[in-house]
Amino acid sequence: MSNRPRTCIECESLLPVAAPQRRRYCGITCRRRASRRRERRAAHETEIARLKRLLNEATAREDRLESRIAAARERIETTRTKMRRQAVKHRKRERHAQRAIIDRVHTLVATRDRLTSVTADLETAASNQNDRTDLEIAAQQIVDLQKRLATVTDRHQALTGQHAQLRDRYAAIVSNYNKAADRLNDLARDRQRFRPVIEAWDTLAGRLAKSARTTTLSAGDREIVRMWATWQTGRDRRRRTGQ
Repeated sequence: MSNRPRTCIECESLLPVAAPQRRRYCGITCRRRASRRRERRAAHETEIARLKRLLNEATAREDRLESRIAAARERIETTRTKMRRQAVKHRKRERHAQRAIIDRVHTLVATRDRLTSVTADLETAASNQNDRTDLEIAAQQIVDLQKRLATVTDRHQALTGQHAQLRDRYAAIVSNYNKAADRLNDLARDRQRFRPVIEAWDTLAGRLAKSARTTTLSAGDREIVRMWATWQTGRDRRRRTGQ
């Protein structure tokens, strides 16, 4: 058994020679001081572990949000490109439909005028009781003109229906685009909610890293400092690259 004097592990003062081997402190004051230090260290490690867990969750959440935002932006850009193309096609089809409607209306008016003229000629011929051959030809012309008038009317109605369908389809595309833009705004707001947690962890971990110059850190604290340094380097790299 060694005769070397034993000292208090708290204040390093000499213990009595007759003190039992299991005694480690010189008195109740040092024992309480060491107990409070252990309690503070345990509370500190618990807080660091909680912040570490929150950081991991926030980082994972941020990564998911960034991925979803990038995908949403890509979908919105694709939708915008598609909408621009469809808008150009819609305008071309609308102009074509309008020109076709105008042409059909002109044809309809001309046919109506022609029908009025032929009817007037027929009435004149009938009143004068001229050659029956002219009357039969005029009657046949009236029948033909009536058929053409019916065809033109049907075509006009079909073009009007197509124009209405194109207008409704364009309105649906605009509505889908607005919904996609609203979803992107929601994702951006969710991302901002995790900023305070990350900033709080950054501040506490930064203070711990700076205190490492004068304080001996535990293995857990050193791991936190290494993780913070890696995170800080990645964040600086993202800032430089503009991501």
